[in-house]
Amino acid sequence: MGTSGEEADRRAAEQEMMIAEFLKNLTHERPEYRWGAADALGRIGDERAVEPLIAAMKDPDPRVRKKAAWALGQIGDSRGQRPLLEAIRDEDDDVREIAAEAYEILKKKVFGGG
Repeated sequence: MGTSGEEADRRAAEQEMMIAEFLKNLTHERPEYRWGAADALGRIGDERAVEPLIAAMKDPDPRVRKKAAWALGQIGDSRGQRPLLEAIRDEDDDVREIAAEAYEILKKKVFGGG
């Protein structure tokens, strides 16, 4: 049985591998992998995902753009502001709605309040 420090190191290494896999899947040929990766990265909340998620906001599949917008709101990094504001004018209704909600969440996380 390992020490608690070893266990923490093992968990951290596993999380690093998961994040790397999700980041890779943001550019997978299948949209299901891309939106699944965006969802997972939003749940994890790691700021290293912000730039790849911003790139995913240009994905041809609206499901990917929607999940990327949601994830940017969850992470709450100010770099997500402009892409979310741009997505409020997306051609897809669902993307626009999620982008607006995500922008409000991000704003609260970045600037406080509410």
